[in-house]
Amino acid sequence: MAQLLRLKRSKTNVLIQGIGDQPQNARESVHVKVLSRKEKFAVDTDFLILPRVTPELPAHDIPVDHWKLPPNIFLADPQFHKRAPIDMILGIEHFFSFFKTASRINLSKSLPMLIDSVFGWLVSGSTSKVPPAGRNPPCSIVAVSLFTLEESVERFWQVEELQTRSDYSLEEKRCEEVFSDSTTRNAEGRYMVRLPRRSNFDEMVGASKSMAMKRLQLLEKRLARNPELKDEYNKFMMEYLSLGHMRCVREDDTQNSSYLPHHPVVKEASTTTKVRVVFDASAKTSTGFSINEALLVGPVVQDDLLSIILRFRTFPVALVGDIAKMYRQVLLHPEDTPYQRILWRFDTADPIESYELMTVTYGLGPSSFLATRTLQQLASDEGDAYPLGKPALRKSFYVDDFIGGAQSVSEAIQLRSELSELLAKGGFALRKWTSNQLLVLAGLSSDEIGTQSAIKFDTNETVKTLGITWEPESDNLHFNSEIRQHQNAPTKRSILSAISRLFDPLGLISPIIINGKMLMQRLWLLACSWDDEVPDCIATAWEKLSVQLPKIADFRVSRYALLPKSTIQLHTFCDASESAYGACTYARCVDSSGQVRVQLLASKSRVAPLKKISLPRLELCAAEVGAKLHSRIVEALQIPLASSYFWSDSTVTLQWLRAPPSTWKTFVANRVSEIQTLTHGAFWNHVAGTENPACSR
Repeated sequence: MAQLLRLKRSKTNVLIQGIGDQPQNARESVHVKVLSRKEKFAVDTDFLILPRVTPELPAHDIPVDHWKLPPNIFLADPQFHKRAPIDMILGIEHFFSFFKTASRINLSKSLPMLIDSVFGWLVSGSTSKVPPAGRNPPCSIVAVSLFTLEESVERFWQVEELQTRSDYSLEEKRCEEVFSDSTTRNAEGRYMVRLPRRSNFDEMVGASKSMAMKRLQLLEKRLARNPELKDEYNKFMMEYLSLGHMRCVREDDTQNSSYLPHHPVVKEASTTTKVRVVFDASAKTSTGFSINEALLVGPVVQDDLLSIILRFRTFPVALVGDIAKMYRQVLLHPEDTPYQRILWRFDTADPIESYELMTVTYGLGPSSFLATRTLQQLASDEGDAYPLGKPALRKSFYVDDFIGGAQSVSEAIQLRSELSELLAKGGFALRKWTSNQLLVLAGLSSDEIGTQSAIKFDTNETVKTLGITWEPESDNLHFNSEIRQHQNAPTKRSILSAISRLFDPLGLISPIIINGKMLMQRLWLLACSWDDEVPDCIATAWEKLSVQLPKIADFRVSRYALLPKSTIQLHTFCDASESAYGACTYARCVDSSGQVRVQLLASKSRVAPLKKISLPRLELCAAEVGAKLHSRIVEALQIPLASSYFWSDSTVTLQWLRAPPSTWKTFVANRVSEIQTLTHGAFWNHVAGTENPACSR
């Protein structure tokens, strides 16, 4: 079909009629008539207009001097051997009408064949099993996307962002209904849940055993090359089996089921399990759908990381821990376990057996919802007897990690005890306890205590790039930079990859990260491809930045941001430049003795959009970011505040905020309305630009 795809470009034997101006919207279509010059034949159809159809084909130019093509042959594409763009794809509904005789000419065993068509002879097949020197074996992949990767990233820079949402979607509501109506508990107190299925679940899930068998064979070859990995893999599976988290089952052709391929994920930084088996529920079944596509995912029911870490900074005594094997403590209903089957054997000399995973399984779309929603249900069912444990279980867990604290050592000990007892009622066990006060850990066994020199906020691999580290002994937060200088010339891809590792939920190093974002935007304006070497000006700027990035490891900030028994004010500063804008919020605490402490709580920065906006409007955008940031902080802290103040060095912004929104045009009016709503009752003041800590210049 490659030659059919290039009919428009060659134009030697094809006429195109009916193409007008290309529509601006990529989803629009145009009516086209394709005429064959070889014989009277026409394709009259609608074509969808896309920015790009496929990569250029073939992958590289092919030497054909030695092919001995038949003389005077009428080729559909005389330039079939030269790499060129693909201009159109003719649909399958027309395909068989192209071959009226389907006559064939075999050139040789190592060369393609010629197939007669209404457009001329097509060259189809592999050129050789051995690729030219210095080239990879040819591989043709067709992928069509209505939105390119570049467009997706451009949306990241847009000034309008949806940061919050007020309600669940219909699918998320359905997940909640399934959980509420079907969740039960056994005699031990463990919860049993059902998989939230789509309405056409049975039609979507097809056969998958043969696919899982092929994946197992590939896995066994990999493990055979790495005996150490194989031993760890076997240990993981043996533990799964010995704990009753999976069981061996017999084949039943009458029962609907689904098989999940699996593979290892190695995490050297883990203090417990360094090799984890991950089950691939996104693998396609015979219907073309995966088990994940046939299931509903469910909403996020825990607080976001920003809120949890903000609260973490309000406790004089910090306390963290995590739940051991959280997902696997939640049982799955027997009617759903057949959809969590795997193929496995501990030795290649043994027969391959079928196993069913009996618990919520990491890798399934709704697993995170089912596990975290179970924690919320446990708090509702058993939490009334635990005045400290119940709110902590509801508000201070990020997946399986507890990140919280208390106002005193005795309160922290009580919190630790209540949480352990409350979770035990649902079959969960807390471990890896760590605190900045060692007295809080008194009485715990060594297996229950986490690393006391440093512990990351979250050890779940879904947020392993968090990058923030807490030092319990000094009670400081700091960042570990993973940026390393490479010998190869920087590319758009390598720079973006490096910048993305600097994710900072609190915004404590926003002044550093914003430089990386601005550099990435400069790359975007150049419109170079992902793997092209960047221009010298960009390479120089990146080299200068990357040399400095490792120095953030020396940066420290106190975890505890307040003063005990103090009056607390929040001060939010906003500023903008032509390149970026943002805001930062400080807590100002004054205790009864007059001691004053000011600490940065959080900040947010944005790169100015690619479409130029005037500086006064960017200052207003900065004020909007400040208002949203303040609102999030107040909601997260859940502590009494004396007052809130907002500061801007833009007199235009302050003037806009003093008038009703209807006074101004749409862009200004919309933002003024939101800012006035979010900061109702607070004070907006002017600060000199040279004294503004949010200064982005």
